[in-house]
Amino acid sequence: MGDYILSQGIGYGYIVGLGSAFALIMVAITYTLAKYMNQMQNSERFTTAARSVNSGLISSAVVSSWIWPASLLTSGLWGYTYGISGGYLYGVSGTTQIFAFALLAIEIKRIAPACHTIAEIIKARYDKPTHWVYMFYITATNTMVASCLLLGASQGFNASTGINIIAANFLLPLGVCIYTATGGLKATFISDWIHTVIIYIVVLILCFKVFCTSDIIGSPGKMWDMLQEVQEKFPSTSGSNYLSFRNPEMFMTTWSVCVGGFGSVFGDPSYGQKAIAASPSGVLSGYIIGGLCWLTIPWALGTAGGLAARAMLIYPGFQTYPNELSSSEASAGLPVIYAYGAILGKSGAAAAVLTLFMSVTSAMSAELIAFSSVATFDVYRGYINPAATGSQLVRFSHLSTMGFSLVVACVSIIFNYVGVSVGWLIGFYGIILVPAVSVLTYSLYWKKTSSFACTYGPPASTLIGIACWIGSAQAYHGAVDKATLMTSEPSIIGNFVSLGSSLLLIPLLTYIKPNPEGDFDFTTLQTSFKAGDDADDDEIKAMVVSEEEQATLKKASKIAITLNIILMGGGYLIVPLCFYGTDYTFSKKYFTQWVIIMMICLFIAGAYIIIFPLYQGRHDLMDLFRAIKAGKPSSSVNSGEVNSSSDEAEMVQVEGQETKVTEA
Repeated sequence: MGDYILSQGIGYGYIVGLGSAFALIMVAITYTLAKYMNQMQNSERFTTAARSVNSGLISSAVVSSWIWPASLLTSGLWGYTYGISGGYLYGVSGTTQIFAFALLAIEIKRIAPACHTIAEIIKARYDKPTHWVYMFYITATNTMVASCLLLGASQGFNASTGINIIAANFLLPLGVCIYTATGGLKATFISDWIHTVIIYIVVLILCFKVFCTSDIIGSPGKMWDMLQEVQEKFPSTSGSNYLSFRNPEMFMTTWSVCVGGFGSVFGDPSYGQKAIAASPSGVLSGYIIGGLCWLTIPWALGTAGGLAARAMLIYPGFQTYPNELSSSEASAGLPVIYAYGAILGKSGAAAAVLTLFMSVTSAMSAELIAFSSVATFDVYRGYINPAATGSQLVRFSHLSTMGFSLVVACVSIIFNYVGVSVGWLIGFYGIILVPAVSVLTYSLYWKKTSSFACTYGPPASTLIGIACWIGSAQAYHGAVDKATLMTSEPSIIGNFVSLGSSLLLIPLLTYIKPNPEGDFDFTTLQTSFKAGDDADDDEIKAMVVSEEEQATLKKASKIAITLNIILMGGGYLIVPLCFYGTDYTFSKKYFTQWVIIMMICLFIAGAYIIIFPLYQGRHDLMDLFRAIKAGKPSSSVNSGEVNSSSDEAEMVQVEGQETKVTEA
């Protein structure tokens, strides 16, 4: 592939040096919170962060979880390959998933506030076979997502610095495993915020440099001129031009990734963990604002990174001048890194690789804690040791966190040697695992859904999706192999059929064989989950949602439905399809307006993610600083963490045991 843009020393410096430093910092933060704020890592806090996380941190966690290395690199690749539509469509497709999951997050908080994992809801509602089938889907999704995180990052590090891929796969999760096992879900949220802040700063620097101060581009008008020249030398092969939305392959790709991505969101237990950890008042704003903030990053990278890389193909100082990127360079996601390098020099390329490191480590932390939660509460306490103490639960969580990090590193290495990219895997596991979307959705919203339907409907849907996927590859390309399976037509057909089959089969099988006990009573989920014996009063109290909070969540659900219609109907269908149908080519003036709007949105999102979590936590921060100064624990421990609308004592029924909760 030619000379690497950065040295191996920089690659190992990030993975080993920065990874170790960050692990030490996070361990120190966890120790400080335990010593001065009495936030000890018991079984409840480790898994659910005491169900008290405010909207600001939820938003930063949402951004962090959706910003995979593949998101950073692929949004730039789509901008480089497809032009002006690439970054925007990548961003709005992911935001559609976030907005849709916000509905489920609200419902989880409303009807099952005491659960520890989304699989616990399935266990409480259905029989054992259904629970095991669902656990297979979410564990497989968890493993695939975590492996894709490592695969995308290790391939990106290898392509940009030349470091050994095997070493990268084992070293990248090492520091993450240490601070996740030490600090639990709360450490994950803090880590998410720090990582997201760094990513926003780097992306903002790139955008302002590209469109404001760069000697190479320096303005939207100059980029427009360069794209006109590039269109003549390297014309678009799949669309009208790089300044038009008229690109059929782009639309099929984005819809395929969007539908398949629903499986990696609805079926990934890490996304449910955020809903469980959120305070009732923070669920809606946390997910919705987080989704809007996330949209700005791929939109910016597709525009300032991908389009810049395309425009600079005529610039003599560009990495591949006078040629386009090779297919291997493009598939490794190098357009963004090359753009950073050309605009900002070696330090810019190093900053781009830094965002890779930040994205993989923060998202990996969420995946580790999600797996450990399912392994601990659904498997260990659910079937192996139902009477497990809090200390036993924490110990098992630590062991499962370490074991899972080793497993996903091995799986990622296997994928690398098989020769598949992250894009290939996303399409593949979307077809295989997207039926889990229907199971969770029907289980939360439809009281008639039967165990029989949720046991046999998803596997049948997966098989139907695979059959259509393979059949369409043969029909469109005359052959079935790794390359033809991941072309646009088979991928979109396989994903749509797999999801659509499950949406149809589960109701059909429910009516064929309904639950013998009749319709499910959702109120039983209020008392179906048991706290660990080491939980404190505040943690037990947070397992109950008051009537006022119930009303707030019902209202939030209606707002979320409206926002979903606006985003899906307007942002993802009407606006892009109007551009597509008219074959409008952006004029220099309109392109300038497009860039200015993008940069304003990016700046507002960055300011919100950086500042608002600090503002919401200002009282806790002041308590912490006072406690450190005084050298003793704070007298206002956990102030503001648990929201309660009642000043009276409540009786919380937890699996038949009544626990009196008094106002803290």
